[in-house]
Amino acid sequence: MSESTRLPLRVVVLVSGRGSNLQAIAARAADGTLPIEIVAVISDRPAAGALAWAAEHDVPNVALRSDA
Repeated sequence: MSESTRLPLRVVVLVSGRGSNLQAIAARAADGTLPIEIVAVISDRPAAGALAWAAEHDVPNVALRSDA
């Protein structure tokens, strides 16, 4: 398969805060620098700002509760 016909790598991003790293990754994906598609965002904190960012950008997202 040639480089130009390769599908982007589907990735899940793990977050815990406001989402600055998530946004940087998404920007590189959008400009073609990273050949990825963000398919979900997962956090251990329901109030993480990154989850709100994901929701605003129609990226499926979830907060997982830890009983530990």
